[in-house]
Amino acid sequence: MYLKRIIAHGFKSFADKLNIEFESGISGIVGPNGSGKSNIVDAVRWVLGEQSIKSLRGGSVMTDVIFSGSNSRHASNQASITLVFDNTDHYLPIDYNEVSIKRQVYKDGTQEYYLNGEKCRLKDITNILLDTGIAKESFNIISQGKVDEIITSKPSERRVIFEEAAGVLKYKKRKEDALRKLERTHDNMERVDDIIEELKVQVEPLLEQREKAVIYKEKTNKLKEIEIALIAHDITQINNTYKREKEQIKALNEEILKLTSTNTNSEAVMEKYKLSISKLNEELNNLSKQLLDKTSEVERINGQKQIILERKKYQVEDAKLHNSLVSLKEEELNLANQLSSIKRELESIKKDIEDKNYGITKVQNEFINVKNNRVIIENNLNNALKENVVLQNKINALREAIDNNSTLPYSVKQVLNNPRLTGIHNAIGNLIEVSEEYSKAISISLSMNNSSIVTETENDAKEAIKYLKENNLGRATFYPIDKIKGKYLDHETYEKIKHISGFIDVASNLVKYNPIYKDIINYHLGSVIVASDINSATNIGRILLNRRKVVSLDGDVINIGGSLTGGSLKNIRNIIQDKYELENSLKKQNINIENQKKIEENLNDYDSKLKDLEDRVYLLTKEKNLKNDLYAAKEKQQFQISEKLMNIRNEISRTNHILNGSISEEEERILNLYYKEVDEKNKLESLINTKTNERDLKQVELDDYEFSLRRENSKVNSKNKELKALEIEVNRKDVKLDNYLNILSETYNLTYERAKEKYVLSVDEQEARKSVAKLKREINDLGMVNLGAIEEYDRVSTRYEFLNKQKEDLEKAEDTLLEIINEMDDVMKKEFKTSFDIINKHFSETFKELFGGGYGELKLTDPSNMLETGIEIVASPPGKKLTSISLLSGGEKTFTAISVLFAILKSRPVPFCILDEVEAALDEANVNSFGNYLTKMKDKTQFILITHKKKTMEYADILYGITMQESGVSKLVSVKLEDL
Repeated sequence: MYLKRIIAHGFKSFADKLNIEFESGISGIVGPNGSGKSNIVDAVRWVLGEQSIKSLRGGSVMTDVIFSGSNSRHASNQASITLVFDNTDHYLPIDYNEVSIKRQVYKDGTQEYYLNGEKCRLKDITNILLDTGIAKESFNIISQGKVDEIITSKPSERRVIFEEAAGVLKYKKRKEDALRKLERTHDNMERVDDIIEELKVQVEPLLEQREKAVIYKEKTNKLKEIEIALIAHDITQINNTYKREKEQIKALNEEILKLTSTNTNSEAVMEKYKLSISKLNEELNNLSKQLLDKTSEVERINGQKQIILERKKYQVEDAKLHNSLVSLKEEELNLANQLSSIKRELESIKKDIEDKNYGITKVQNEFINVKNNRVIIENNLNNALKENVVLQNKINALREAIDNNSTLPYSVKQVLNNPRLTGIHNAIGNLIEVSEEYSKAISISLSMNNSSIVTETENDAKEAIKYLKENNLGRATFYPIDKIKGKYLDHETYEKIKHISGFIDVASNLVKYNPIYKDIINYHLGSVIVASDINSATNIGRILLNRRKVVSLDGDVINIGGSLTGGSLKNIRNIIQDKYELENSLKKQNINIENQKKIEENLNDYDSKLKDLEDRVYLLTKEKNLKNDLYAAKEKQQFQISEKLMNIRNEISRTNHILNGSISEEEERILNLYYKEVDEKNKLESLINTKTNERDLKQVELDDYEFSLRRENSKVNSKNKELKALEIEVNRKDVKLDNYLNILSETYNLTYERAKEKYVLSVDEQEARKSVAKLKREINDLGMVNLGAIEEYDRVSTRYEFLNKQKEDLEKAEDTLLEIINEMDDVMKKEFKTSFDIINKHFSETFKELFGGGYGELKLTDPSNMLETGIEIVASPPGKKLTSISLLSGGEKTFTAISVLFAILKSRPVPFCILDEVEAALDEANVNSFGNYLTKMKDKTQFILITHKKKTMEYADILYGITMQESGVSKLVSVKLEDL
C-alpha cells in the first residue's frame, strides 16, 4: 500500500485544483520558503482528522484553511483534500483496490467526510486507519519540530511514539473509552443509588395501599358481577310480575267498569221504585184525607139516621116490630157492604197471588240461568284444573329431563354425573339461554355439539376420555376453556350484510351465557349468520360467496360451499328445546293459575247469587201460600155472608109483608145513604190497604235492590281496594325498576339488555343476596382506598426493580469493564515490551550505521510500570562519551532522533512516511548517510520528502516543485529524475 494521489482544491494556498501523483519509492517536494510546500503536510494531517487549527498553522476557526483570496483571485467557498491510496495488497481492512479519503469544509463551518465517495463519519475513517501507522499524530508524518520533540520531550511524552509503533494505541484508546465508560458507569450507579433510595421510601407504603386496592378491586369486581347478575335477574322477575299485574289492573278496571255500569242501571231502577213509592205515598195521603172526610160524613149521616129512626119509632103502631125491621135493614146493608169489601179483598189477594207466582217464576228462571252459567264456569274450572295437572306433569318431566340430562347421550351423562372427574363444567346446551324465536336456528347451528362437554383444561378433558375408555362407556366431545379460541365474523363482512333484508344477527349474539364460555360459544356460533327465512339465507350466502354458514329461523341451512340442508323438523329433543318447552309451560301454568283464581271467584259469586235466589223463592212461596190461605178464608167468609144476607133479606121481606112497608122513604133513604157512605169508606180503606201493600211490596223490592246494590258496591269497593293495592304495587315496582336501571346505567354504565346478556346469575338468588351484602360490608370495612396505588405501585416498583436490575447491570458492566481494562493492560504491557525490545535493538543498529559507530540505547524509566513508564534515549556518537543527550550538538540530536524514527520504521514498517525538512540541521556528510538509509528502506515504505537541500534531492525518484508565481497561489511542477 502507498499514497497514490493527493487532490487539493481551495485549501490554503491551493486556489486551483492540485493533483499530485505519487509512486512507491522516494518523492521529493521542493520549493523556496513561503511557496506553500509545507501546506502538503497540513493537507494530509487535515484529511486524517486534525482538529487543531493552530497545529495547521491557521487562525482560530477551521474555515481558516479555505483559500482566502489574493489580489487577483476571489476567496473560495470551500476547501477539500482527497487522499487516494493504492490498496491492492488490502493493507487497509476494506475490500477495495483503491481507497479514497476526503475531507471538505464550507464557509459556514460545515464539514463532511467521504470514504470512497460515500459520506461517512471521522470515526469511520479513524477506525479503518487504526494501527496502520497512518494518523494525524503518528510517526509517519514527521516535521523538523517533531524531530526536536523526540529529543527534548520528557520520557513520559516520548512513549507515545513507541505506543503507536507497538500497535497498542488502539488498545490505549479502547482503554480510555472503557475508563470513560467506567466513569460514566460510576456516575450512573451513584444516580441510580440515589433514585433507588428515594423509591424505596415510596414502595413500602405503596405496596400496602396497592394490596388494599387490589382487594378492593377484586371485591368490587366480584360484587359487580354478582350484583349486576342479581339486578338483571330481579329486573326480569319484577318486570314479569309488573306486566302480569298491569294486565290484572286492566282486567280489574274492566270488571269495575262493568260492575259500575250494572250499579248505574240498578240505581236507575231504584230511582224508578222510589218515584213509584213516592207516588203511592202521595196517593195514600190523599186517600187518608178522603177517608177522614168520609169518616166524618159517615158519622154525620149516622147522627141524622139516629135522629130519624128515633123519631119514627114513635110514629108507627108496632114500634118493636118496626125496630126489628130497621135492624134487619141495617144488617142487610152492613152485610152487603161486607160482601162488597170481601170481593175487593179477594180481587186484591188474587192479584197478590198472581204477582207472587210471577215473581217466583221470574226468580226461578233467573235461578236456572245462574245455575246453568255456574255449571259452565265449574266445567271451565275443572278443565283448568285438568290442564294444570297436565302442565305440572309436563313441567316435572321436563325438569327431570333437564336435571338428569335425559336428552344427552349415555357417555355424556356418565361424565357429567361422575363427581370424581374435575374441571367438568357442563354440556354446551346447558350453558346457554335462548329465546323461543331463535331456538330452532341455534339448535340446528349447534347440532350434535349441544351435547359436547366444556372442561376447564385440556388435562381435564383427557382424564374424562380416559374414564370413558377404561369403563367402555362410549365417546364424547370435549372443549377445554384454556385451549379453544373463538371464531368471529370479521367487521368488514358484518358491515357488508347487516343492512341486507332478512339478516337478523350473528348466532353468538342471540344467546346468553356466562362470559367465561365466550370463546367456546363463539367457536361454534361466532361466525354463523342467522337469517329470517331460506330466501334471505341464500341471498346472504351468495353475497358472501358461500364462505359462511347461514341458518334460517326455521332451521334451514346454507352450508359453506353452497350446499343446502332443510326440510321438516320432527320430534327435536335436545337441551335447548327442553328448556324452551319448560319456560313456555311455566308461563302457561302461571296464566292458568291466574285464570283458575278468577274462575273460583266467579264461582263463589254464582254460589252467593244462587243462595240469594233460593231464599227469595222460599220467601215468595211462603208469602203466596199465606195469600192462598187468606183467599180461601175470605171465600168462605164471602159465602157465609152471602147466605146470611139472603136470610136477612127473606126475613125483611116477611116483616115488610106483615108491616106493609112500614119503613118510610126517609128512613129508607137515610139508611141507604148511611151504608152507601160506609161502603165507600170501606172501599177507601181497602184501597188504602191495597196501595199500602203495593207500596210495601215496592219498598221490599227497593230494599232488595238496595241490598243487591250494596253487595255490588261492596264488590266494587273490594275490587277498587284490590286495584289500588295493585296500582301501589305496580308503582313500587316501577320505582324499583327505575332504581335498578339507574344503578346499571350510572354505576356500571350498562343497559339492562347488555347486563342480562353478559352477566348470568349462576348461584342461588338468596346466596347471591347474602354475597352482595357481605361484599358491601367488606368493601365498607376497607375504608378509604387509593385505587391509583395499583398503577402507581406498579410504576414505582417496576422502576424500582428496573433500577435494581440496572444497578446489577451497571455492577456487571463495571466488572466487565475492569476485566476488559485488565486484559487490555496485559496486552499493552506485552505488546509494548515486545515492540520496545525490537525497536531498542534496531535503534542500536541504526545508530551505529548512521553515525558510523558509537553507541545508542533506549531505556525504560520504570520497567515495573510498563503502562506508564517513560523512555530515555542514551546516545554516544563515535569518539564521544556523553552522559546526557542534551549535550549533543544540534546535528547529532537530529541524527539521533532520525535513528529512533528509522528504528521504529524498521520494527514496524508504515505504508508511507512524510518527512518535512527533518534533515535541515544535518551537514552534507550526514545527509548522505540519511539518504543512503532512505534508499535502503524505500522498498518497504514510501517516503515523501519536503526539503530545500540539494543533496537530499539527489536521493528522490520524483521531484515536485511548488512555486508561487501568482501572489498567494501555489502551483505544482513535477520532474521524474530517472528520465533525466
